[in-house]
Amino acid sequence: MEVCERFKEFRDRNRCVVYFPNTHNDEEPEAYSSFLAMMRVQMGIMILAPDREERFEPVYRDALKYHLQTIRHSRLFTSYVPIKTRVYFVETIAVRDAFYACADFCVPGGTLSDGPVDLESPIRAGCPILFGPKMADTAERRGLLQAGGARYAASSEEIAEQARDWLKDPASAKEAADKAKAWWQAQGRSL
Repeated sequence: MEVCERFKEFRDRNRCVVYFPNTHNDEEPEAYSSFLAMMRVQMGIMILAPDREERFEPVYRDALKYHLQTIRHSRLFTSYVPIKTRVYFVETIAVRDAFYACADFCVPGGTLSDGPVDLESPIRAGCPILFGPKMADTAERRGLLQAGGARYAASSEEIAEQARDWLKDPASAKEAADKAKAWWQAQGRSL
């Protein structure tokens, strides 16, 4: 089964699929806070992928305190994700990039707390990017925002507001992803 097919029930019921890839130390609480704020706007599922293998188990155990139904990628290889699932936990580095194509948008790791940010992977996959409040003021951030290739949220609540706009108008999210790709390539970067 192709990885995005697992979210078929969410798509059939018009539920959002939000990706928090490569989360760094201490970013997960902010990711959960942002996702819970989004849930007030539209029901859906959060795909969560910590940045390093040694963090998978501690982050998973810590996630249980949120009392949200969570499924681990490594335990679901052949079936659809049940509609009541709220968190899809990716603990396999080899497949992490495959989930960009499944998401309505992503909030990259390193934008919820200080840390390196992988922009190339979501841009290559055509996944709209929403920068969290701690995204460093870099040339990439300024360029993508100016080109309309990403959005910036100053807080968890603002992440939910930005998400609402894109979820109501998926064409504008797709347009932002296309602008991000064009901007990235205009900088001489290959995809």
